[in-house]
Amino acid sequence: MDESLLTWPTLWRHRKRKCDGKKPCFTCRESNADCVYQELPSDRIEESGPAAVIDRLSRIEALLEQQSQQIYQLNVRSSQSPYPTSQSDYVGEKQNDPVRAPADTDPSLESPPFLIPKNHVALATTLLAFPQVRDLIGEYPRDYFFQVEEKLPLPGLLDRVHDGPLVWPALDPRTMDTLAAAYFQFAHPHQPLFTQRMFRSWQNMLLEAQNLDGITTSICLAVYALGALLSAQTSHQKAPETLGLEYFQPSLKILIREMLWEFRPNILTCQALLLAASYFAHLGRPLDRATLRTPNSMIPNDGIAELDASRSGIEPLGDSMPIPQSLESSDDRNHTYSIAEHAIRRLLNHILSTLYNPESTHRYSILSPDPVRVWQRLGLPKLLTLSAELNRQLEQWYRSIPEYLRFPKGTDHLTSDRSRVLRIRYYMARHLIHRPFLLQTVSRQQEARSPAQSSLQEADPFSLPVPVVMERCETCIDSCITYLHNAVDMIDKRSPYLWTFSQNCMASLMTLWLAENSAPINHLIPAIRPIQNIVLDRLRQWAVEDSSFDAAVRIVEQLTFSDHS
Repeated sequence: MDESLLTWPTLWRHRKRKCDGKKPCFTCRESNADCVYQELPSDRIEESGPAAVIDRLSRIEALLEQQSQQIYQLNVRSSQSPYPTSQSDYVGEKQNDPVRAPADTDPSLESPPFLIPKNHVALATTLLAFPQVRDLIGEYPRDYFFQVEEKLPLPGLLDRVHDGPLVWPALDPRTMDTLAAAYFQFAHPHQPLFTQRMFRSWQNMLLEAQNLDGITTSICLAVYALGALLSAQTSHQKAPETLGLEYFQPSLKILIREMLWEFRPNILTCQALLLAASYFAHLGRPLDRATLRTPNSMIPNDGIAELDASRSGIEPLGDSMPIPQSLESSDDRNHTYSIAEHAIRRLLNHILSTLYNPESTHRYSILSPDPVRVWQRLGLPKLLTLSAELNRQLEQWYRSIPEYLRFPKGTDHLTSDRSRVLRIRYYMARHLIHRPFLLQTVSRQQEARSPAQSSLQEADPFSLPVPVVMERCETCIDSCITYLHNAVDMIDKRSPYLWTFSQNCMASLMTLWLAENSAPINHLIPAIRPIQNIVLDRLRQWAVEDSSFDAAVRIVEQLTFSDHS
């Protein structure tokens, strides 16, 4: 037997007496005791040996190989023929994918999903904390817009949706067809949930007074409500919002009852929840939308990002959700747009997690009044590396869009709102990737005015016109301006992006104002007043008293830009 597998004699091991390793040992001879050595279990040796390390490395390699093949398949699929394939093909391929991680894979080796970080510093209100902006506009708490939305009462009939009576609207077939057509023309492309054939069958049941209090009735009424908001062709004299509420109130009342008493999984209830969330988004009510805990809670949500609202807790399950299927070939284009938008929203989460997460960058539990502190300890080399990698991923996403759907960069007019949304997302991501360089430059230039700080600025690349920093600042400025020129068309009408794009327009203008008032980079700012006036005109039409839009108008009005003419 291998002597390396032996330990002390049993008697002396328990009594902690010394042993000379002989047989019999000295202590046993002195005590006239049987000298019996205990064998050391071989599995303990193997655990600490190289075999366990090799096995662990093999499992890590399998995980990396799996991810690599999945990314490759996505890239190949997105660059195939100019005619889209059904998304159901992709779901089937994914489900039958032979690449699998080992069954005994250690869960700790898996990468966590990129979620919207709590207390992130990309909020528009973090720009209001800059001394220059604060001196101009005044003090605003970090959760200012959340407080505004929380105090805003529900509109009209919805204020008593829980205890009020269910008021049925007039079910005129001609009006219903008109409103449904408006829904499928304007709302459905942004979120294709069902086919027109499926909807017509539900509408026929409603007209025949079948299952009036069922979930399909809630879906039909929500469709009419959205159609009323988006259509100007109805024969009614009522305002679109008033007509929409007449359909949405009974829809929401039926939906709430189904949510409370239907305990089984139901795809129709999920579709009704998504329609209700879409209705609130079209009204520019992000908090009401976010409070609807739907399957959409697992999908990255603009309202949660911009309000930094509480999370539902089920967001991590989003990674396990299959890509939605295309039910009809006519919807393939809409589904491809939806998948591309979901991907860019995930990348935005990645940007927030990497550059704007105070907990991951500096382990701050409380945000500093100056948001720039989040990046100061990173240092320029690391910030350059992170931004370069994120920008590479952004360009990779852009190239992955099928060529027949890929939007041209810039400000050229686009006929499709879906293409316009993707382009707006692109420039928002590009802006956020490079914003730290601009805000660092603005902050250091402000600190340089202090005599106590002047001796620390000589070797600081953010306080000097270093070419690599100036290049990133220029990219940020260009992204802000291009974003504004593309977003003004979307905030001129109701859409699920109305509130989010309005907030981002305000943030872009504040970023440009800070740059114009910073000596090292103010020469990079062109004339901003024309686009500022357009943004204000768009925002004023939604600026109900004491609303977020009203507050955004007041803030943007106080930003005074130079006349470059």
